[in-house]
Amino acid sequence: MESTVCPISGETAFEPVLEVADRFNPGSCWQIVRSRRSGLLMLNPRPSLSEIGICYHEKDYDPHLHATAARSLHNWLYLAARSLLLGRKASMVLHGIEKPADACRILEIGCSTGDLLRHMNRVKGIPIDNLRGIETDPEAAAVAEAATGITIERNATGRTANRGAFDRIVLWHAFEHVHDLHDLLNNIAEQLDQRGTIVMALPNPASRDAQHYRKHWVAWDAPRHLWHFTPATLKTLLSLHALECYRIVPYRPDTIYNCWHSEKNAATNAGRTFTVRALAGALAETAATMALSVVRPLQASTLVYYFRKSE
Repeated sequence: MESTVCPISGETAFEPVLEVADRFNPGSCWQIVRSRRSGLLMLNPRPSLSEIGICYHEKDYDPHLHATAARSLHNWLYLAARSLLLGRKASMVLHGIEKPADACRILEIGCSTGDLLRHMNRVKGIPIDNLRGIETDPEAAAVAEAATGITIERNATGRTANRGAFDRIVLWHAFEHVHDLHDLLNNIAEQLDQRGTIVMALPNPASRDAQHYRKHWVAWDAPRHLWHFTPATLKTLLSLHALECYRIVPYRPDTIYNCWHSEKNAATNAGRTFTVRALAGALAETAATMALSVVRPLQASTLVYYFRKSE
């Protein structure tokens, strides 16, 4: 275990916000704190880089799920939904790109089993040689390489062996897992084309569902999620690396996942079974959060951020 400093202010003055459990270990207790200077929410103390790996080996950890490991109807439904949404994710990643597909160069950090990279190649027509991935989990990285034929590097620094200029650097639900944010951002900035874009998808602690479920909100995901960014704190952090945010859009499909699993967390933590009434509650909160995000997009469950180099 280790304690950390706020990556924005460099200070260690925090105030407690919530105590949350690991969703795979309801008896555990982790502390979410807020930096008094910057307002950034984070897990503190937290597992060190050498300790965190075991926290990803839960059999029901969805992001690393692949077809050969699926064992239940829930697993297959999750994989089907993930596959159906690949087109939408790819279009969001490529938003505003002016190059033809065969000239685009993309790096995905935290690529898991490589689904998005494979879609970029097979559906969007981006050559394998123009695609790179980074994944620290060795099993997920091996699955990605076997499925895509794309080089998947196993490091937490964001560095690639081929340090060219990428048109898109993607961190889809990955940035919140990184221990050393400044090292990663330095490497990203070096590898980003002058007109390129960083695309980040992050859970939103200012969302309606986060406020509704409080300590049961699944996207706290302690101890795997180390940081919890609002638009203000993320913009401030990346501005330290001469990166500016020019677009933020909601990604509403995550609302279904968040509300379903948060409702299950609430039931489990209270020693109750997940009943039809609980299911109705999850559906109602999903509808309410989605509706609010139309009027107030920055209160969506997940936000997708677009950053570029400051001029």
